[in-house]
Amino acid sequence: MSLLVLGIIASSFLLMAVGKAFILVALAMVVCLIFYVLDAGSYRPRPSRWAGLPAMAIGIITIFPANVGSHSLWLTTFGETAHCRVISIQEHPGRRGPTTYSNELQCGDRQLHYSPTSSHSAQDPGTEMDVVIDRTGVAGNLEPDEVGLAQNLLLLLAVLMNGVFLFLVAWLPVRDPAPATK
Repeated sequence: MSLLVLGIIASSFLLMAVGKAFILVALAMVVCLIFYVLDAGSYRPRPSRWAGLPAMAIGIITIFPANVGSHSLWLTTFGETAHCRVISIQEHPGRRGPTTYSNELQCGDRQLHYSPTSSHSAQDPGTEMDVVIDRTGVAGNLEPDEVGLAQNLLLLLAVLMNGVFLFLVAWLPVRDPAPATK
Protein backbone atom coordinates (compact mmCIF):
# COMPACT_ATOMS: atom_id res chain seq x y z
CA MET A 1 0.00 0.00 0.00
CA SER A 2 2.80 2.41 0.83
CA LEU A 3 4.31 1.67 -2.59
CA LEU A 4 1.06 2.83 -4.17
CA VAL A 5 1.25 6.08 -2.17
CA LEU A 6 4.82 6.55 -3.37
CA GLY A 7 3.64 5.83 -6.92
CA ILE A 8 0.99 8.55 -6.67
CA ILE A 9 3.48 11.04 -5.23
CA ALA A 10 6.22 10.17 -7.76
CA SER A 11 3.86 10.37 -10.70
CA SER A 12 2.55 13.75 -9.54
CA PHE A 13 6.16 15.02 -9.66
CA LEU A 14 6.86 13.32 -12.99
CA LEU A 15 3.82 14.95 -14.60
CA MET A 16 5.78 18.19 -14.89
CA ALA A 17 9.03 16.57 -15.99
CA VAL A 18 8.20 14.05 -18.71
CA GLY A 19 7.05 16.28 -21.56
CA LYS A 20 5.49 14.08 -24.25
CA ALA A 21 5.03 11.09 -21.94
CA PHE A 22 2.47 13.07 -19.91
CA ILE A 23 -0.40 10.74 -20.88
CA LEU A 24 1.58 7.66 -19.87
CA VAL A 25 2.46 9.10 -16.46
CA ALA A 26 -1.13 10.31 -15.90
CA LEU A 27 -2.36 6.80 -16.74
CA ALA A 28 0.14 5.28 -14.30
CA MET A 29 -1.10 7.72 -11.63
CA VAL A 30 -4.71 6.70 -12.22
CA VAL A 31 -3.77 3.00 -12.02
CA CYS A 32 -1.93 3.60 -8.72
CA LEU A 33 -4.94 5.51 -7.41
CA ILE A 34 -7.35 2.70 -8.36
CA PHE A 35 -5.19 0.05 -6.71
CA TYR A 36 -4.74 2.31 -3.67
CA VAL A 37 -8.51 2.50 -3.23
CA LEU A 38 -8.95 -1.25 -3.76
CA ASP A 39 -6.11 -2.09 -1.40
CA ALA A 40 -7.41 0.23 1.35
CA GLY A 41 -10.83 -1.35 1.02
CA SER A 42 -9.42 -4.86 1.40
CA TYR A 43 -7.96 -4.13 4.85
CA ARG A 44 -11.38 -4.43 6.46
CA PRO A 45 -13.72 -7.39 6.72
CA ARG A 46 -16.64 -7.56 4.29
CA PRO A 47 -19.35 -5.81 6.36
CA SER A 48 -17.02 -2.90 7.15
CA ARG A 49 -15.48 -1.86 3.83
CA TRP A 50 -15.79 1.83 4.63
CA ALA A 51 -12.23 2.64 3.55
CA GLY A 52 -12.76 2.85 -0.22
CA LEU A 53 -14.35 6.29 -0.47
CA PRO A 54 -11.95 8.01 1.97
CA ALA A 55 -9.03 6.30 0.20
CA MET A 56 -10.16 7.74 -3.11
CA ALA A 57 -10.56 11.21 -1.59
CA ILE A 58 -7.18 11.09 0.18
CA GLY A 59 -5.49 9.75 -2.95
CA ILE A 60 -6.89 12.53 -5.13
CA ILE A 61 -6.22 15.22 -2.52
CA THR A 62 -2.62 13.97 -2.23
CA ILE A 63 -1.85 14.82 -5.85
CA PHE A 64 -1.84 18.62 -5.40
CA PRO A 65 0.40 18.98 -2.33
CA ALA A 66 2.69 16.22 -3.62
CA ASN A 67 3.12 18.00 -6.95
CA VAL A 68 3.71 21.47 -5.50
CA GLY A 69 5.87 20.18 -2.63
CA SER A 70 8.03 17.89 -4.73
CA HIS A 71 8.61 20.58 -7.38
CA SER A 72 9.61 23.11 -4.73
CA LEU A 73 11.80 20.61 -2.89
CA TRP A 74 13.52 19.63 -6.14
CA LEU A 75 14.28 23.26 -6.99
CA THR A 76 15.40 23.94 -3.42
CA THR A 77 17.90 21.13 -3.81
CA PHE A 78 18.90 21.39 -7.48
CA GLY A 79 17.87 24.91 -8.45
CA GLU A 80 19.63 28.22 -8.70
CA THR A 81 18.15 31.70 -8.82
CA ALA A 82 18.99 33.63 -11.97
CA HIS A 83 18.31 37.24 -12.83
CA CYS A 84 16.77 37.29 -16.31
CA ARG A 85 15.52 39.74 -18.90
CA VAL A 86 12.36 39.01 -20.90
CA ILE A 87 13.16 38.82 -24.61
CA SER A 88 9.71 38.06 -26.00
CA ILE A 89 6.21 36.97 -25.15
CA GLN A 90 4.43 34.11 -26.94
CA GLU A 91 0.70 33.66 -27.24
CA HIS A 92 -0.71 30.11 -27.12
CA PRO A 93 -4.37 30.12 -28.18
CA GLY A 94 -6.32 27.31 -26.54
CA ARG A 95 -8.65 25.16 -28.64
CA ARG A 96 -11.29 25.00 -25.94
CA GLY A 97 -9.79 27.01 -23.10
CA PRO A 98 -8.35 30.46 -22.64
CA THR A 99 -5.28 31.77 -24.39
CA THR A 100 -2.08 31.32 -22.36
CA TYR A 101 1.18 33.24 -22.57
CA SER A 102 4.83 32.37 -22.01
CA ASN A 103 8.15 34.21 -22.16
CA GLU A 104 11.55 33.68 -23.66
CA LEU A 105 14.16 34.80 -21.12
CA GLN A 106 17.82 35.72 -21.39
CA CYS A 107 19.57 34.70 -18.16
CA GLY A 108 23.22 35.63 -18.51
CA ASP A 109 24.61 33.46 -21.30
CA ARG A 110 21.64 31.09 -21.51
CA GLN A 111 18.23 31.49 -23.01
CA LEU A 112 15.22 29.63 -21.66
CA HIS A 113 11.50 29.24 -22.11
CA TYR A 114 9.38 30.25 -19.14
CA SER A 115 5.72 29.39 -18.62
CA PRO A 116 4.34 31.32 -15.65
CA THR A 117 2.27 29.49 -13.05
CA SER A 118 -1.36 30.32 -12.43
CA SER A 119 -0.47 32.88 -9.75
CA HIS A 120 1.82 34.84 -12.10
CA SER A 121 1.43 36.27 -15.59
CA ALA A 122 3.77 36.55 -18.54
CA GLN A 123 5.92 39.68 -18.46
CA ASP A 124 6.38 42.32 -21.16
CA PRO A 125 9.63 42.29 -23.20
CA GLY A 126 12.41 44.19 -21.48
CA THR A 127 11.16 43.39 -17.97
CA GLU A 128 13.71 41.98 -15.55
CA MET A 129 12.77 39.13 -13.23
CA ASP A 130 14.25 36.40 -11.06
CA VAL A 131 13.61 32.75 -11.86
CA VAL A 132 14.68 29.57 -10.06
CA ILE A 133 16.24 27.35 -12.74
CA ASP A 134 16.71 23.60 -12.39
CA ARG A 135 20.39 22.80 -12.95
CA THR A 136 19.55 19.20 -13.87
CA GLY A 137 16.86 20.06 -16.42
CA VAL A 138 14.34 17.63 -14.90
CA ALA A 139 11.75 20.08 -13.55
CA GLY A 140 10.41 23.33 -14.89
CA ASN A 141 11.40 26.78 -13.71
CA LEU A 142 9.49 28.61 -10.97
CA GLU A 143 9.32 32.06 -9.48
CA PRO A 144 11.40 32.45 -6.28
CA ASP A 145 8.27 33.00 -4.16
CA GLU A 146 7.03 29.53 -5.16
CA VAL A 147 10.14 27.75 -3.87
CA GLY A 148 10.57 27.66 -0.12
CA LEU A 149 9.95 25.91 3.15
CA ALA A 150 6.15 26.32 3.10
CA GLN A 151 5.90 24.69 -0.34
CA ASN A 152 8.42 21.98 0.60
CA LEU A 153 6.30 21.06 3.62
CA LEU A 154 3.36 20.32 1.32
CA LEU A 155 5.14 17.11 0.29
CA LEU A 156 5.45 16.13 3.95
CA LEU A 157 1.75 16.94 4.38
CA ALA A 158 0.85 14.58 1.52
CA VAL A 159 2.90 11.77 3.02
CA LEU A 160 1.49 12.36 6.53
CA MET A 161 -2.11 12.44 5.27
CA ASN A 162 -1.64 9.02 3.73
CA GLY A 163 0.27 7.70 6.72
CA VAL A 164 -2.46 8.71 9.15
CA PHE A 165 -5.14 7.27 6.89
CA LEU A 166 -3.27 3.95 6.53
CA PHE A 167 -2.78 3.83 10.30
CA LEU A 168 -6.49 4.35 10.86
CA VAL A 169 -7.48 1.71 8.31
CA ALA A 170 -5.01 -0.87 9.57
CA TRP A 171 -5.28 -0.34 13.32
CA LEU A 172 -8.77 0.85 14.20
CA PRO A 173 -10.76 -2.01 15.66
CA VAL A 174 -13.61 -3.42 13.63
CA ARG A 175 -16.96 -3.15 15.37
CA ASP A 176 -18.84 -6.37 15.88
CA PRO A 177 -22.28 -6.32 14.28
CA ALA A 178 -25.03 -5.66 16.76
CA PRO A 179 -27.42 -8.57 17.24
CA ALA A 180 -30.82 -8.11 15.68
CA THR A 181 -33.65 -7.57 18.15
CA LYS A 182 -37.04 -9.17 17.63
